[in-house]
Amino acid sequence: MKKIVIVAGDTSGDIYGGLLSKNLKQKYPSLEIYSFGGPALAKHSRQIINLLQHSVCGLVEVLSSLKTILATFEETLRKIKEIKPDLVILIDFPDFNLRLAKKINKQYPVFYYVSPQVWAWRKKRIKLIKKFIDKMVVIFKFEEDFYKRNNMDVLYFGHPLLEIIQPLDREPKKIISFLPGSRKNELKKHLPIMREAKKIIQQRLPEYGFQIIKPASLDRKLYEQFYPDMEIVEHSYAALEESKFIITSSGTATVEIAILGIPYLIIYKINPLSWQILKRMVKTKFVGMVNILAGKKVVDELLQKDANPQRISEVTCGYLENEAKYSQLKEELKNLKEILYPYGASVGLADYIGRYLKLPAL
Repeated sequence: MKKIVIVAGDTSGDIYGGLLSKNLKQKYPSLEIYSFGGPALAKHSRQIINLLQHSVCGLVEVLSSLKTILATFEETLRKIKEIKPDLVILIDFPDFNLRLAKKINKQYPVFYYVSPQVWAWRKKRIKLIKKFIDKMVVIFKFEEDFYKRNNMDVLYFGHPLLEIIQPLDREPKKIISFLPGSRKNELKKHLPIMREAKKIIQQRLPEYGFQIIKPASLDRKLYEQFYPDMEIVEHSYAALEESKFIITSSGTATVEIAILGIPYLIIYKINPLSWQILKRMVKTKFVGMVNILAGKKVVDELLQKDANPQRISEVTCGYLENEAKYSQLKEELKNLKEILYPYGASVGLADYIGRYLKLPAL
């Protein structure tokens, strides 16, 4: 009986891993899947550790949680060695997962799903990837070209969000939604700013309602301590689709919203020291993947000092009070889907894994 381990330490990786494990179990029921991830992966695998509980973002923020992270890392490595898998699949979460690949040191085959952004910053990591990763599975076409230029074994099946997101084509309501992030430290930075921005927007657009959309991995109480009087709803594409405009933290949510075609704004704020370090390392002009893919500013990005209540309210009201500007942004977002094809990324990857491990299919 073949065994695989899937490791995903953030919400998006957990969702992709959950879909992949679902497809694997449907086609190869004899396969044993062990996971170090979150609730999506746990549905179709035997969860060993919930890694989402330890997810943080930012260099300084990581340092403050270092003792817990290192203990979790050592426990993950120990458990993998006990399982003795036929394949390890590492999903995103590069600071943790690349170190894990190095420690595994070719004891088991390793696939890496969702490439670290080596094309944007810390390009020297390509040497580590070449040495310790057997297959790199990318979710953007330009990444496939990047790895081929670097003589790496790379696979591309499309973007998994195209399978996950099923637009309902609902008529949006007069609702502005906030997505402050999927990590606890992101909530601490973004929720107070969003709360103040809401007050300003409400004065200009009193007919609009507001809601916070939270991932399943985070406790509602984390939001209520900052925003006790705000409607908090579980993340769903129906909740996103009923929004007229969305104010979101940078991350996978920006691609989700773009696929749904909802006008939105990206904000991001981290520790000033982390920002100064990252600014010197990152080689891309934009933070949002939609803008990176387009090679131009499609969606507004308000970062660090620009991520303040006044600027957020100005940009938001600028779209909602100008129908032509709003419609133009919706039109530009429509082009994104074509860049993310083909459809069926997780099915394609599951089939490849089945062939790779010579699994008996249903």
